[in-house]
Amino acid sequence: MKPEKRKIVAAAAVLYALFVLYFMFLAFNRTGRAGGDIGYTFMFVPETVPLRFPKPTFMWLFGFGNVAAYIPFGIVIPYLYRWSFARFAASFLLAITLLETLQGLTRLGSFDVDDIISNTLGASIGYAAWRIGSASGRPARKCAVIVLSAMALLVGATFASEGLKAALQTKEGAFQPINLSEGANVSAAGRVPAFAVGGQPVTPLYNAYVAGTSSSYTFRLGHLKNVRFYANYGIPDRLAHEGRVSLFADGAPFAEFSGEYVSGMETIIVPFDRIDELRIVIEGNAAIWDVGYRKMVHWWE
Repeated sequence: MKPEKRKIVAAAAVLYALFVLYFMFLAFNRTGRAGGDIGYTFMFVPETVPLRFPKPTFMWLFGFGNVAAYIPFGIVIPYLYRWSFARFAASFLLAITLLETLQGLTRLGSFDVDDIISNTLGASIGYAAWRIGSASGRPARKCAVIVLSAMALLVGATFASEGLKAALQTKEGAFQPINLSEGANVSAAGRVPAFAVGGQPVTPLYNAYVAGTSSSYTFRLGHLKNVRFYANYGIPDRLAHEGRVSLFADGAPFAEFSGEYVSGMETIIVPFDRIDELRIVIEGNAAIWDVGYRKMVHWWE
């Protein structure tokens, strides 16, 4: 490469890098928010895939830009320095991680591992496009092949991201009732008489728990992970409207319903990353029924 041409390309790369840094640290009123009460934000766990099918939303445009804006780095850097992909990827990953860390520490943004993944994907697409185009002969043909290759790789990466999302996505599995093997004040499905709560007829499908000789029920669930807890609560219309139900997960309270504030039937759905023990405490005329959970499962499960 001629020295003059190299200088022009290097200068353009520096200007583009400054443009990207502006958006990372100064755009979107970042300096104003940094002076407020917003704390440090560090997100170490990936929450989404880098690319999605096009949608007319700002979030889609932001996610697409997080990939596409870094494609030029994957083209220009190996063009100037002829680095191998391993060296380029390691250097880029280190640089973008340092910038994300600086964003988090200065509160001019946040450290987000999703951004690191998206930015690195964009740079990798650029590098692959450069490698494809660099063997295409004349300069004009090289540029055309690089641009077309980058576009094709972007489309391919989008389909791959959507496929990965579909493969990793979870949905609710079958309902698993939480029953005691035996005990007072517990009724199994088929032996629970229908009643009314707030004028609505109720027929429990799986179980029902009320206060009586025992008002506290403890269930050992065996290290359940990634589940949604379900239950219904209310006070039967035929009884005085007084009572309370308190729910505890591994000793910590997570829900409470009181007849003083609730007049009809209430349904509770609470997600848990992990739960080992459930305890139900019932007071007065309160009842809780169809207590159970659904595991979040992948398509192959």
